[in-house]
Amino acid sequence: MLYQEALLEIINGDNETVKEAFLVHGKVKVLVLEAITLSVWRQNIFPCLCNIQISKEKVFAVFTVLYHEVTAFGLLESLAFYSDCVESLQDTAVELLDYCVASILQIINRDVPKVLHEKLDELTVQEELQHHESNIVHNLAVKSISVIRYLAQAFEHLPLNITSRFYNNHDVPMLLCKVIEMAPWCTTGTDGKQYQFVDGNWRKRQSTDEAINKSEGQAWLSLRQVLLDQRLLQYYEFNDYRRQQLCKLIRHLHDDMLDQLSPLAELKHFLCQLSVANLPTPQARPLILELVAEYRDKLLRKFANKWEKLTMKQADMLRDLDINQIRSIAKGLSETYRTLDLVEPEPAKCGNCGEPAASRCSRCKSEWYCGRECQVKMWNKHKSICALISDQSVSQ
Repeated sequence: MLYQEALLEIINGDNETVKEAFLVHGKVKVLVLEAITLSVWRQNIFPCLCNIQISKEKVFAVFTVLYHEVTAFGLLESLAFYSDCVESLQDTAVELLDYCVASILQIINRDVPKVLHEKLDELTVQEELQHHESNIVHNLAVKSISVIRYLAQAFEHLPLNITSRFYNNHDVPMLLCKVIEMAPWCTTGTDGKQYQFVDGNWRKRQSTDEAINKSEGQAWLSLRQVLLDQRLLQYYEFNDYRRQQLCKLIRHLHDDMLDQLSPLAELKHFLCQLSVANLPTPQARPLILELVAEYRDKLLRKFANKWEKLTMKQADMLRDLDINQIRSIAKGLSETYRTLDLVEPEPAKCGNCGEPAASRCSRCKSEWYCGRECQVKMWNKHKSICALISDQSVSQ
């Protein structure tokens, strides 16, 4: 709920209640550590859970843990929009930077997930969980690209070693360059159609869509911020390889893109200069004590050789879950996320084909469709969650 409220405040320009509450109580750092904790669970416990027999109706409970990381990091992304929230992180910004870089590297090292639609019901429980995890990893990486930009905008308010780690340890310019060349915001569905990743979901690409979608736009704006920052030449050396890779991006900065995102004209000018001129080499920098991200390592050391035991304990908890408890969770989440209709100004999209939709499921009210044909195609996938939500409504 806080995540949605923070989004509404940014979009509507309302009183910054959520932001102020997190700042006053010093809880922005807590969100960073929460996201890291959940990522450790996802990377160490979740794969083990996928190898254990879990009944179909219990999948939803595992999914809520996975999605909690998206929600926590989404709230953090919304707060990072404000420079004073980023400034409040101080040394914890190192933990956030490492988390973002690790998230982006995950999609660089993976294939872009396929859009399955009605074929989702043909998957086994383990395959379905892995499919959800793949989409969540993708969502986290796209959000991380935005957070990278917010961190770069706040360099002057953060410890000096953050900037050094940004350019030297992680080479963020090359990281963003690789992401843009990969274009992980586009994929092909099992139906052979082109889809684009927008607001955490895959939508079928329409002929009326803009030349650049939101996810791609964030990547370009992040690269612009990183390359045009005044501290760049103090920390970053443009060797032949870096120059070559960055200059390849010039071909993507065509007129349609510049019309849609005019700030990229400055980026194109910089890249054109880079292609023909030698930029000065960074001078020797003063000694800076390097901060190390410790929280993740502490968790890994604390639970080393205990992952299997923890997995079995959580598997037992899943088996003991009553179906009414799962229905209650599903109902609560459904009611909470209906407020997302207020956040997204664009019309509802069909859950099957991604086209604009005018009607929703009459039973659970949680899924939209453009017509009867798509509703029938989606029924095998939708029926389990529909039953959970609607049965809980009846019981109440």
